[in-house]
Amino acid sequence: MSRGSDALHKPAAVVLRLLRADDLPAVLAIQRAAYGDGYQESAAVLGRKRELAPAACWIAHAGQMAVGYVLAHPWDALGAPPLHAPLPALPTGADRGFVHDLAVMPAARGLGVAAGLFARVCAWSSAAGHRSMRLVALADAAPFWARQGFSPLPVALPAAYGDGACLMERLR
Repeated sequence: MSRGSDALHKPAAVVLRLLRADDLPAVLAIQRAAYGDGYQESAAVLGRKRELAPAACWIAHAGQMAVGYVLAHPWDALGAPPLHAPLPALPTGADRGFVHDLAVMPAARGLGVAAGLFARVCAWSSAAGHRSMRLVALADAAPFWARQGFSPLPVALPAAYGDGACLMERLR
């Protein structure tokens, strides 16, 4: 096998950078690939989160292809933000980081994309002085988040999050 063809079979290095407004079509494509049609949020909803907390939203590329993203923002102690509705503003006195969504293209799983994105959000939350991080784990994601140090909280969530979803928290 020639040296050139070996390079075609090696995964491209994953590069992380802050999410920009012009990345939203790629975010929507990753969202659809990761979740199917069940949890699609609009570009307006996701874009508003980026506008409110630009330092907490990242995208991952492998070569020229967007392969993952994370959207996070400051939050307070009250439950979880609603799905499918843009946040008008961040809560006053927000003392927690909230991971709204972290998604990876199925073909890029195993490349460390989720770990890299999560590390960036942890660094952002730590630098902001948050006392904890929270997220809503969909039913099949709770074991992944438990491995990242999150524990379930006994809080009822809006029905839009789906059966088996739970609010989880990771203390500092």
